[in-house]
Amino acid sequence: MSTGMDMLRAVQKSASLYKEEMSKMKAMVVIEQQAKEQREKVEIEKKKLFEQEKELMLKYKKLQSEQRTAQMLLEEANQRLENSLNKGDFTDLQAAYALNKSGAEKIKSIDEEMTKVMENVSVIQQKRIHAEREQSKKRKKLVHEQLVIDDDEF
Repeated sequence: MSTGMDMLRAVQKSASLYKEEMSKMKAMVVIEQQAKEQREKVEIEKKKLFEQEKELMLKYKKLQSEQRTAQMLLEEANQRLENSLNKGDFTDLQAAYALNKSGAEKIKSIDEEMTKVMENVSVIQQKRIHAEREQSKKRKKLVHEQLVIDDDEF
């Protein structure tokens, strides 16, 4: 009779170990799924931030082009001023002054906008770095959880 009880206990222990192992496997699957979802979420966020940065850099390049145009306007104005003064002909002086003033204002405006764009780029880069750090922390946490589950098996 004790052999039958030993067999029953062995079967019960085996079933219990099987249930425990299945529970650990399910927990590992859940952890893996969470890790995958987190990676996807961070990758989407990083891609979005990269696109924003790319757009801002395109805007910055456009501003650089506008700045070069404004600089040429200033150079034209200064050339006219110099020519007017050299000739002693003050009829073109007013137009040269207007060009100079317009060019200077345009450059100031562009410089301010370029500064804002670069500040925004910096903010986006910081967000991307933060997202990568958070992803790394969460990855370490999930690895730790997996190790805890794995350690329970031994």
